[in-house]
Amino acid sequence: MGKNFPIVELSEEKGVAPVIGTVISIAIVFILTFLVSSVVFEEYGDSSHKKSPVAKLQIFFTEDGSSLEFEHDGGDPLFFDSSSLSVIMDINNTSYLLNDSALGTFEAGEKKILELNKSLQSPIELKPGDFVSVKVVDYESGSLITKRELEVKRQTVVVPK
Repeated sequence: MGKNFPIVELSEEKGVAPVIGTVISIAIVFILTFLVSSVVFEEYGDSSHKKSPVAKLQIFFTEDGSSLEFEHDGGDPLFFDSSSLSVIMDINNTSYLLNDSALGTFEAGEKKILELNKSLQSPIELKPGDFVSVKVVDYESGSLITKRELEVKRQTVVVPK
């Protein structure tokens, strides 16, 4: 008599684990390739998406209230002599674009004074208790670099020179 071997049925199903592992590995390679290439080729991208400068600015009224003092506490240099940066002062719902070219190139650690009588186009009156908003805007990137709310401490009339 012969030996009886159990009959093993052949299954048509194949293992899916190797296929899933291969698909995940390929996806990881594509993702890593995309990330590395986006970092490496970032400088060659569309120049219209320029980064805005990042700077920590403090802005105060001078003691007599007729000028603004700017203090650059760190970050990128700011180029006020270019057309992309502007200083805007809002007083009582009226915005004034200041002539900020006197600030020139502004490096970290520097302090500069912006005289309002040389920066305004029309006279303004500042009264004690008024709040003034001073913004530095980068038009090239469309971003706000800093915004400070200042309280007027003394009566000042600024007449452009």
